[in-house]
Amino acid sequence: MRYGSPRAAGLVFVLSVAAAGFQAPLAQEAKAVGVLAPVASSASTAPQKRPKASLPARISAAGNTSPAKRYFVEFRARNAASYGHMYVMYGEVNDRHEIIRSEVAGFYPAGDNQNCLNCSVYNWTIGHVLPVPSEIGASDGDLEEQYVLARFRVWIDAAQYKRLVAYIKARKANKEPWNAFLNNCVTFGRDVAVFLNLKVPFLIANSPSIVMYPETLVNTLREANGVTKDQGPLKDASGSLPAGAAPKEQAGVRQRPAVEKTVLSTSR
Repeated sequence: MRYGSPRAAGLVFVLSVAAAGFQAPLAQEAKAVGVLAPVASSASTAPQKRPKASLPARISAAGNTSPAKRYFVEFRARNAASYGHMYVMYGEVNDRHEIIRSEVAGFYPAGDNQNCLNCSVYNWTIGHVLPVPSEIGASDGDLEEQYVLARFRVWIDAAQYKRLVAYIKARKANKEPWNAFLNNCVTFGRDVAVFLNLKVPFLIANSPSIVMYPETLVNTLREANGVTKDQGPLKDASGSLPAGAAPKEQAGVRQRPAVEKTVLSTSR
């Protein structure tokens, strides 16, 4: 079930004017962790010379885990009290393909805390007009399987995982303001996909502002990287839930995910 605005029928590209304050290049962010962030191109675009990527051009998107690749990155879209929310889960699995450790990173307006789940609604509302303070991390509802609308999982090795962790840590240390149309959870998910050197459609990877639902972007990434079947959720090993991301309940009544986890564009 989706809350709020009606679901988009498909991929909708709408170029809009981007604010100058949101134009920091991906390469600048990657420089903070000592790597060059590759820029993806579409299959229809003529090959161009690119800086050598820190991660391999072909990651095990459709394959299974192996002794060399026991780490994963999962792009997710879920229901929220509005348009939905996109975020990434990344971690390690055991021999039974159960998650033994993981973290969640999503980009959203600041304000929520354990005692006030919808306090970010003010920033979320203002963020449709002006840039507002942001947070990067886990949010209420991220681990609720019933809210997941789409997922795309890739497998990486220990060195790639270490670089990814450093990249997200750098993003957390240098958070940009959130804006519904210019810098939001979809742009954050897009940036992670570009950093991993996954196949990303040209307009999504390079346009400053592309209006899109989170579910649409996750499915677009999955299909662009050759994954046609539903990958299904990974099981959690005992005690593997990310810190601060456990479901929140009051008096035995399940609360729906917080309102601010909403995004409309893939702009920066």
